[in-house]
Amino acid sequence: MNIEHPRRLLVVGRPHCDLSGLIKNLTGSRPTQDASGSIAGSIHEWHLTTPYYTTNIPIWIDEIVDLDQWRAEFSKPEAREVIEALGGWIYCFDKVAPSSTESQGVIEDEALAGMKAIESVISKACGYNWEGMKLAVAMSPQTTKVASLTSSREELEDLCMDHGFEFIDADATGKNEFGEAQGLDRIRESVETNDWSAAAVTDEDEDTAGSFADEQAQMNAELWGLKASLLVEDDDDDDAGPIREDLEVDNLEGLMQQAMAIREQGADMPLEERKRFAAKAIDDLMKNV
Repeated sequence: MNIEHPRRLLVVGRPHCDLSGLIKNLTGSRPTQDASGSIAGSIHEWHLTTPYYTTNIPIWIDEIVDLDQWRAEFSKPEAREVIEALGGWIYCFDKVAPSSTESQGVIEDEALAGMKAIESVISKACGYNWEGMKLAVAMSPQTTKVASLTSSREELEDLCMDHGFEFIDADATGKNEFGEAQGLDRIRESVETNDWSAAAVTDEDEDTAGSFADEQAQMNAELWGLKASLLVEDDDDDDAGPIREDLEVDNLEGLMQQAMAIREQGADMPLEERKRFAAKAIDDLMKNV
């Protein structure tokens, strides 16, 4: 079975996490960087083939520079469709080198705060209705080949489980004492066994759902890409920060409203005409950014 319009996977972590390396190890290629070298806001693709289905999972990538700001942006009504489109989260955080004992509590607090923020935005957008995969992946810092966990695996597993996440040590290999896959193999296994199919529709709604699938997916992807460019932190002009941030948020909210209007305007059109209309409208929208 081919899943034509799968749900999305969001990979998110602090800027110092090697998200690019993790994605390369999982998919075979690195995500595209922008001019500054950042991958925040980029979209990658993961081709999956299992005995049960084949699909290309769109990976949305984000970096959490300021956790409170990130949570606030993802908690807005305009972000609801982004959250609802997700079938999985991979939250990444750095492990600590063996000699960095003073950082143990800091790293654990950071991991916990990130998981709570993700819990919060999912609850805000979907309540208890969201179903999907949530992984908390501990990674070695880019400056360290392999770092040891500063807490016992059991403690981290319990911490993550309390918030609906599965803990995975990205550096682990082979199988654990229970014969279960570890590390990257466990991430792949979790992704492959997750349900990436979009919500089922009734026969009455099938034509409508199918007709909007392509343009809705494209619209969501384009708007996701805009998020990074509009909300990026700019340290070169601190005095203009508050004014610039207000303008950027207004721009993003305006784009979301225009995207909704595009869909509403094409609702009564025949399928092919609707697709042409949506494609042109999205193109015009992007040109005016």
